[in-house]
Amino acid sequence: MRVIDARPAPEDFHARYSAKGKTYCYRVFNERFVSPFWARYALHEPRALDTGAIFEAATLFVGEHDWTAFSAAQSDVKTRVRRVTRLDVSERRSSRGRGRLVEFSVSAEGFLRYMVRSIAGALLAVGRGETNAAAILHAIETGQRPHIITTAPAHGLTLVEVHY
Repeated sequence: MRVIDARPAPEDFHARYSAKGKTYCYRVFNERFVSPFWARYALHEPRALDTGAIFEAATLFVGEHDWTAFSAAQSDVKTRVRRVTRLDVSERRSSRGRGRLVEFSVSAEGFLRYMVRSIAGALLAVGRGETNAAAILHAIETGQRPHIITTAPAHGLTLVEVHY
């Protein structure tokens, strides 16, 4: 973490409640063997991923939805409706050139617990051919997550930016 800019904040400023949005990145190291450089910072997925199917399914998550199917089952939030403003999927060679890195960058005005990790789990299930975009859309519309979609592990997730 590094400080890019600093200035005085208003008296009523609150680091959590004054935020207008956040951006998270979920990283997947997609090769047969995991790089020791990425093992702590990205999920290792040894199976080939269909990134075309992932790109297609990712578009379904953008917009205002009830995220019941993609959040913690036990929650005391008033509403599970949130607006995802952007979901970018990218793939590139890792910095050392010894593996494929797939990244899901998700921006929203607010997130629920496990929301980004659940989205990542859904996109990975699509990429592995275990489910499809129609099942994702059904989960968003009904609030019922298919058993094949799991919450991805935490170590692939990074908070990239808080928007004020």
